[in-house]
Amino acid sequence: MRITFVNHASFILEYGSVRLICDPWMEGMAFDNGWALLSRTQLRFEDFKEITHIWFSHEHPDHFAPQNLLKIPLEYRKKITVLFQETTDRKVASYCKKLDFLTIVELKQDVLYRLGDDFDIRCDPYTDGDSYALFKAGQWTLLNLNDCVVDTTEKAAELSRSLGRIDVLCTQFGYANKVGNTADIELREDASREKLERIRIQVDHFDPKSIIPFASFVHFCHVENAYMNTGMNRIDGVHSFIQEQLRRDCVVLYPGDTWSFGEVWDSSGSVLKYLDDVRQIPDRSLVMSETVDLRTLIANGNIYRQTLLTGYPEYKKSIEALNAKIHVTDHDQTFALSGKEGFHPINVAPGSCDISLGSQALNYCFCQLWGGDTLNVNARFQVPSSGDYHKFRMFGAVASQLNRKEDIAHLFPTITCRAVSKIRRVLSNFIAPMRRISRS
Repeated sequence: MRITFVNHASFILEYGSVRLICDPWMEGMAFDNGWALLSRTQLRFEDFKEITHIWFSHEHPDHFAPQNLLKIPLEYRKKITVLFQETTDRKVASYCKKLDFLTIVELKQDVLYRLGDDFDIRCDPYTDGDSYALFKAGQWTLLNLNDCVVDTTEKAAELSRSLGRIDVLCTQFGYANKVGNTADIELREDASREKLERIRIQVDHFDPKSIIPFASFVHFCHVENAYMNTGMNRIDGVHSFIQEQLRRDCVVLYPGDTWSFGEVWDSSGSVLKYLDDVRQIPDRSLVMSETVDLRTLIANGNIYRQTLLTGYPEYKKSIEALNAKIHVTDHDQTFALSGKEGFHPINVAPGSCDISLGSQALNYCFCQLWGGDTLNVNARFQVPSSGDYHKFRMFGAVASQLNRKEDIAHLFPTITCRAVSKIRRVLSNFIAPMRRISRS
C-alpha cells in the first residue's frame, strides 16, 4: 500500500490495480471565498488518467469540489468509479452521474466493498452529513477520519469496537469553523489545543502505528476572516506532539510526497516546506466581496424565510418563533430576520444585534440552503458583545437539514418538552375526576 499526498484532505491510495483518490480539492477557494489551500497542488487533472476510483467523504467544498471535477478530462471520468455514502437526497451521486463517471456506487453502512484484489472499503455515515472510510489492503488498514468529530472517549471507544485494528490514522489537526471574534486569540489557541487532545483520545483507542495529520492545510483568505489565521496549529507543533507526547510515528506529507506503509519516513523536509508556506500567508492578497444592494438582500431574505416554512410545514410554529437581529456592516443598517415576519429593517443599535456581517455573506446564506453552514465555517462575521449568535444560527441549521432532506425535530427540543407538559396537564385534568369518582 502506497499513499501519495495531493493536498489538504486529499491523497491517493495505491494497491495492486487500484488507484483511489480521496476528496480531490486541488485548486481554487472554498466556503464562499473564505478558504484557500496553504500549498500548491502537484497533481494535475491530466493525472486522473491513472485514477480508478474517487471517494468523497461528504459534501463540503474542501472535500467535494465540483469546479475541480469539471476539469477532469471527460475521457478519464468515463473510466473512474465514484464512491459515496448512501444518502437521502442523493445529490452528490446524481451530480457525478451527470458528469459521466463510469459508475456511481452508493456505499451502505457497515458493508465492506471489494474494489480490487485484496482491497476493500467500508464507509459509514457520521454526524452532520459527514462519513469516514476504512480501507483494507493486504495486511494494512487505514482509517480516513477526515472531519468526523471523534472527540470523546465514548465516541472513540464505540468506533474502535466497530472497526477493529487500525494501522494508519488520517485525522484533522486544526479548527475548521469560527472561533471567537477578531481579538479572541486565546480562544483560538484553546481550540487548537483541543484538537491535539482529540488526537490523543483517538490514539488511545484506535492504537494506530502511524498518524498522518491532514485536512487542515488551509488559510482563511478573506478580509472578513483573516483574523482566524492567528491561533491555528502549525504542523511543526503537531508533529512534535504526536512524536514526543503520544510516542507515535507521525508522517507529515507535503503535496507530491509518496510514502509506503511501514516505511521509515523523515517528516522534517515536509514540515519545513509547510512552514515556509505559512510565512507567506501575510503577503497573499485577501478576497474582498462586492456589496449587495438592499432591495436584493431584502427580497432574498424573505424568499429564504418562505423556503424554510414551505420545506417544513409541520414545524411552522417552531420556525415562526425564530428571530434574530442582524447588523449589515457595509450598509451600516440593522435588520430583523423573523420566521413569522420575514426580513425587514429595524432601528436598534448595532451592538445589540446577534450577528454582524457583510451583505454578500448574508445574501449567500439566503440564496443557498447550505449558506449558514458555510458561514459558520468561513467565519466571515462577528458577534456583538450582547448578541446571541445561536438565534441566527438556528435559521441556518433548519436550512441545512432541509438541504439534506432530514427531519428537524432535534432542533426544537423545547417543543417536545412543552408537548409533554401539555399532555401531562390533559391527563391530570382527566385523571383527577376519575379518582374522585372511584373514591365515591
